[in-house]
Amino acid sequence: MIDQYLLRYFLAVAETGSFSRAAKRVSVTQPTLSSGIAKLERELGARLFDRDRQGVALTPAGSRFLVRARRIAAEYEHALVELSEVTDPTLLRIGVLNTIPARFVEDWLTRHRAQGSGEALEILDGTERDIAERLERGRIDIALTVIRPHHARFHPEVLARERYMMVLPPAHPLAGESEVQAEDLARNRMALRRHCEALPEINRFFVERGVRPRFVLKTTSDERVLAVVRSGAGIGMMPECFAAGPERFVPVRDFELAREVGLLHAGQEAAAQGLSSPFVGLLKEHYRKG
Repeated sequence: MIDQYLLRYFLAVAETGSFSRAAKRVSVTQPTLSSGIAKLERELGARLFDRDRQGVALTPAGSRFLVRARRIAAEYEHALVELSEVTDPTLLRIGVLNTIPARFVEDWLTRHRAQGSGEALEILDGTERDIAERLERGRIDIALTVIRPHHARFHPEVLARERYMMVLPPAHPLAGESEVQAEDLARNRMALRRHCEALPEINRFFVERGVRPRFVLKTTSDERVLAVVRSGAGIGMMPECFAAGPERFVPVRDFELAREVGLLHAGQEAAAQGLSSPFVGLLKEHYRKG
């Protein structure tokens, strides 16, 4: 194993092109640095530098080793930073699905700050896949996301069931209906939510009924979809939790698809943390009221 100080010596010489300047950079005498480089060359079994009156230059072997040395040094520094960070026992690392309305998150954070509980939050906003991967790797403790049948290992806790509905402008001819048929929307332009976790099922439903929508917008922003709908330029399909403004959310006949939103936990310890977390308590209170 190569000593870390030898890597520092090597990088200093490679980057300054001088043994004297390198010695000053790493705060050692030039003989000490020269001795260290000689030791490193013996350990590697290769000459790393060519020395002459013009200065110091990397040999081909030295150039190859430089790439590895920089990578090793960067990883070492990163490890030191991680180890030096004091773990906050009140820290909750929570993933929040990016199709949870932003106004919900704003309300939860406002109320959480007002509580003054001292709980620190680290929030990951991501897709269903991003959140599941980070939960699997232990990068987050808890996730507020869509619950799937294969999530049993994450101790799922369902908080709400939300239907997908058609979102219509307030002045749309069908805005006052209790439900609409897919066929009645064939001539409307659609605002497509490209990040929607139910997009395959929604597409299949419309195609089976001979409706091939024309798009006015394709986006990963729920706010832009709602803006397009409010303008009257198009319609969309979204979970009913987004119903808050003048847009009309109307069920589609024979389309019963809904999503279950809830909590997933990285393990038993995370599940226990969730029970005592003030922030998780706010989430549960919100969905109980809904």
